[in-house]
Amino acid sequence: MTQEQMRDVLDLSVEAADYLVAAAERGAGDPMVAEVLGNLREIAVLIERGFINTQGGRRQIYLYAKNVQASVDDLLAHPALCRRIVSSEIRPFVMEMQRLWMLDTEVLATPEGRRSYRQDVMERTRALHQAAPKEYKYDVSIQLLAYNKLDYTKRAAESILQYTDFSKGNIELILINNGSEDGTREYFESLPYTKIINLRHNILGTFSYIHLLEGKYYVGFSNDVVATPHWLDHLLACMESDDRIAIAVPTCNEGSISNCQGIPVPYPNTFAGLERMQAFAAAHNHLDPALWAEWPVLMPFLFIMRTDVYRMGLIDPIYTRGEFVDDDLSTTLRRSGWRQVLLKDTFMHHFGGVTLGEGRKNEAGNALVEMRRVYYEKWGVDAWDSRGGFFGAEILERWHTVSANERVLVLEPRFGDLACCLFNTYRRSGHTPHMTAAVFDERYLMDTDYLFDETVAVRHIGDIPAQGRYDVISAGCYLDELPLGNVVADLERLYELLAPNGVLLLPVRNPSCAYEMDAVMRTGMRDVYSGAGEVKPCVSISDLQLLQAIHEHPRMNRYKMHTISFREDVALAERMKPLLRGDEKAVSDQLARLSVRMFFLGIFCSEQGDGNLQQSGK
Repeated sequence: MTQEQMRDVLDLSVEAADYLVAAAERGAGDPMVAEVLGNLREIAVLIERGFINTQGGRRQIYLYAKNVQASVDDLLAHPALCRRIVSSEIRPFVMEMQRLWMLDTEVLATPEGRRSYRQDVMERTRALHQAAPKEYKYDVSIQLLAYNKLDYTKRAAESILQYTDFSKGNIELILINNGSEDGTREYFESLPYTKIINLRHNILGTFSYIHLLEGKYYVGFSNDVVATPHWLDHLLACMESDDRIAIAVPTCNEGSISNCQGIPVPYPNTFAGLERMQAFAAAHNHLDPALWAEWPVLMPFLFIMRTDVYRMGLIDPIYTRGEFVDDDLSTTLRRSGWRQVLLKDTFMHHFGGVTLGEGRKNEAGNALVEMRRVYYEKWGVDAWDSRGGFFGAEILERWHTVSANERVLVLEPRFGDLACCLFNTYRRSGHTPHMTAAVFDERYLMDTDYLFDETVAVRHIGDIPAQGRYDVISAGCYLDELPLGNVVADLERLYELLAPNGVLLLPVRNPSCAYEMDAVMRTGMRDVYSGAGEVKPCVSISDLQLLQAIHEHPRMNRYKMHTISFREDVALAERMKPLLRGDEKAVSDQLARLSVRMFFLGIFCSEQGDGNLQQSGK
């Protein structure tokens, strides 16, 4: 079929589905229904044959076509389920086929189309800030997605029913069986809910449910998650507290998630540990907005999101292998001025790696490499390198007593990891700082609207306007990534911008870290993607020389250090040990030096303090 013919066929399938929905709503016998169903099945067979050996979005069209056929057959065998199958399966499936075809052929087929589409998504998402409120049938739509693993699915569903108040009729539950073959379908059919989607063929990243959502907020719930007391009340309270919040996520058990979203727990990650888990969650889950943390990137193992924001088309189909979808989603939200919040007052259990199956986990390494490159090609920056890879909230709390009306300057915040940590520190103390971003790399200018009160574009440290003094000045990236000329002179310039009792907080890379040296030896560069002609700033002073210069400086000699080490890897350290110099400037414990990934350097604008080097491992 030609592209035009395929478009016509898909349009006919949507028209047929709409007719079937209307007929099901009427409830009376319609002699045309059987004919329409037959025609729709023939169309689905035709589409299946046309996409049988395809990949990406076209592969999803192929699978949806197979699912349409299966749903038609199911409806013919069980006519009493007509209304549900037509509205919850057939119509969403054909609508998704049409959407994916449009994206593949009219939007994503050319670089110009991709750029235009993404710009449109960004503009429409940003415009929602001023959009008039919509009316919704429900407050919340909860979607439970399952792929096999029935024992996990039952625990997820039972926890939702136990710890969610459905009595007010303001919450709907959508059950999605994504091609399971273990009794999941029968189990879902036994539950008292009518919105059930049964896919006979698994579609990784199925989004047909977006056509069913009728709640103001959408909750994505996977079958490897277990609900806990007050979970939804807390998530709703957060969303309702600020109309700039697009998404909120609870914390979960450490080890089942990264991105510093997990916490230590006193129970095993097993079914047997769930009773102890619920006792732990009951003691932990007490509403406390001071513990709602601003986050630049969230890993949504479970999330609540504004439905109108989610429907903007934020899930980009170019991430065909699943990885970096969360990074991409967070980037779109952040750059369109939306806030993302981690609720540290709310805990839910996450088994991890259950819903998507073993195949996804086995391919995770290759998928990460491939999709990381896709992210870079879309946004022009590296998803990981732009994070900074460090969090320093506890450092600021230890070294600086925050108070009301303080001013914070962040140099090159990038995505804003460290800036968020600083902001959250003030929030826990009941204060809101005035946040200023000084951006040197123009690619990150769009990453500041969600958090900062003002943003200034500068080229050098000396270009930062001296508009008042700052209580905290921090770098959002490593010191060696700032456009520094004379390092000490540039630090002196920043020091002059400090208010009395202020602190200059600098993340400093240790180039002698075993991981750093190993990356350079293997690839010739640090673990970061760079575009053609892209030049990374490089500080012209080593970490040891920097500390010596600060120590001997007549004004900036009141400082402290906090080292951050990677997990012990003796074999790697021993392999890199011969690369360390053995001169008088090297520390005596070489293996210890090899383990230090970075350190925070705090320089204090106060006569208080003893000026001694204070170092604490982490």
